[in-house]
Amino acid sequence: MTGYGAIDGHQANESDHLSPGNDSRPSARASITDLLARPWFRVAAACSLVLIMVISSHSSRSKPSSGTVDVELRRADFHDEDEELFYDDQLVNHFNGDTDTWSNRYYKSTNYFKGPGHPIFMVVGGEGALDSGMLYPFITKHLAPRFGAAVIEIEHRFYGPYQPIMGREAAVSELIELLTPEQAMADMVQLTKSFKEELKCAQYDRSSENYCPVISVGGSYPGFLSAMFRLAYSNFVDISYASSAPLKLYAQTADQDVYYDTVTKAAEHASKGCANAVRVALREAKKLIEKAPSVDEAVKSMNMCIDSIPDYITKLKTLSDDVIMAVGFSFADFDMNAYPPGPDLGLYKACQVFQDEGSTMEKMANFFQLLKDDTGEDEESPGLLGEESNDCFDLSVFLPDGENPRIATSDWSGSGGGNDGKMWDFQLCTTLIDPIGFSAKSMFPPREWTYEDLTKYCQLRYGTEITPQPLSLVTNLGFDDLVGVGASRILFTNGLQDMWSGGSYLEDVSDSILAINFPNGAHHSDLSHVGPSENDTDDIRVGFAKIANIIEKWLNEIKEENQE
Repeated sequence: MTGYGAIDGHQANESDHLSPGNDSRPSARASITDLLARPWFRVAAACSLVLIMVISSHSSRSKPSSGTVDVELRRADFHDEDEELFYDDQLVNHFNGDTDTWSNRYYKSTNYFKGPGHPIFMVVGGEGALDSGMLYPFITKHLAPRFGAAVIEIEHRFYGPYQPIMGREAAVSELIELLTPEQAMADMVQLTKSFKEELKCAQYDRSSENYCPVISVGGSYPGFLSAMFRLAYSNFVDISYASSAPLKLYAQTADQDVYYDTVTKAAEHASKGCANAVRVALREAKKLIEKAPSVDEAVKSMNMCIDSIPDYITKLKTLSDDVIMAVGFSFADFDMNAYPPGPDLGLYKACQVFQDEGSTMEKMANFFQLLKDDTGEDEESPGLLGEESNDCFDLSVFLPDGENPRIATSDWSGSGGGNDGKMWDFQLCTTLIDPIGFSAKSMFPPREWTYEDLTKYCQLRYGTEITPQPLSLVTNLGFDDLVGVGASRILFTNGLQDMWSGGSYLEDVSDSILAINFPNGAHHSDLSHVGPSENDTDDIRVGFAKIANIIEKWLNEIKEENQE
C-alpha cells in the first residue's frame, strides 16, 4: 500500500481501525431497502432522479461566463479551484415536480484528475457563504493527487448571495419547504451527476471501468450532511468522510450539557486555572450587572457601545443573560479554532483575560476588547454617538437579520450575524435542533435549554406557523441506528478539545463505520483551511495517514467487489 510519509512522516497502522475482509454488502442493500420502505424517501428519490433525467441541458458557467468547458476523454482540463462557477440547472424544489431552477455556486478542481474510473471528492458547504474557493487543502492538495481525484465543492442553498429565490425575501412557508438538509442533499446529487457527465464518468454502474466513486466530505453541519449523503443515497455515494459531525446532537440523544462542559475542559487544557477564573468572574459579573443603576451604566462598565444595545434589552436581567450568552459562545468560537495548541490561540488569550489581575468588570471589558481585536471590527462602529469612544464593543454584531432578533438565538452555540445567521437560526427552528445548555459543572452560570423556550423564541421570530420538529430528521433518515439501517463506509473524525465531539461518534460503530479521535484536535482540525503542515501535532499527523489509508482500502474494496 502506498505510504503517506510525504505528508506527515508517519505510516498508520491499519489494524487500529481496519478489520480484514470486505464489509457486508447485504448490509448496504438492507440500508436501501429500509429507506425505500419509507414513503417520504420513495417520493423524494423518485422526484429528484426523474427531474434530473428530464432536464436535458446541465449548464455550468463561471461569472462572468467563460464558455463551455471542453473535457477530453483522456483527462479533464486544469482549472483554477478558486474560480466561482454556477450550476444553472439546480432545481428550486426537488420533491414537488416543479422544474423551476436557480444558479447554485460551486468550485471545482480537476488538476489531479486521472480520468474516468478515478474518484470524485464532493466537499459539502454549510451554514455560510463560500467566497474563497476550496476549503480544505488536505483534500485538494493531498488526497486528490494521491487518488488521481477530481474535487467539487457546493455552496449550501440559502447561504451566500446566490439564492433559490432571488429578488425578494423568501416567505416563511417557502423556507420551511426549501431550506432543509434533504433539499441540500438533492442539490448535491444533481451537481455531482452533472460533474460526472462532464468528466465522462459512469453514473451508477459500479462495474464500469469508467465508474468514478463519490466520496462526500464535510466538517461540522456539513460533516453531518456528508454522512447523511452516504446514508440516504448509498446507490450514488460510495464513502463518507465526516469530521466533527454531531449526529447524536441532531438525533436528540446527546446530553445537552456536554457542549459547554467540553468548552470548559478545553479552556482548562489551554491554560491551567482558566476554568475557575472564568467561573468566578462570570458569576460576579452577573450579580454586578443586575445591581447596576441602569442598563446604560452596566453597558459602559463593560466598554460596550450604548447605541449598539438591541432595543429589546430594557432590563438588567436580560442584559446579564445575553452578555453571559455572548461570552459563552465566544469562548466556544475560540475553542473551535484552538489548534494547534499554543499561546497564540484566541482561547489561551481569552483565558489570560480572566486569569490576569483586575476587577471583574475590567475583565469583562478586556474580554470584549479581545473579541473586537480578534474579529477586526471596524473602528467606527455603526450607530455610535459622537461622544462615544470608537474603542467600545458593538454588541449588535451577534444579531442575525430579520424581525425580533436576539443574541440568544435558536442555536446557543451562536448563530452569527447577517443573512447567513438568519438562515441558520431558521434551520434550527425547524428540523435541525441542537439542544445545548449550560450545566453547573461548566465555567458558565447554569442555564437550562428547553424545547418550550425554543418554540417561544422561534414563533417570536418567524410566526406561529413555525413549530420545531426535533425528531423529524432522525425519523426520516434513521441515523440514530446506523448499523440497523445498514450504513457502511462512513469515517468519523473528532478533535477531543472540540465541544461538537460530544455529539459525534467517538468509537467504531461497525467494521465499516469507523472513528478516529485526536486528543489535541479542535473543530475538524484535520479539515482545516491550512492543511497538513509542520505545525501539526503528532496525533493529527498520524490521523492524516489513517484517513488516507482507510479511504484507499475502501476504494480498493469497491473496485474489487464490482469486478467479481
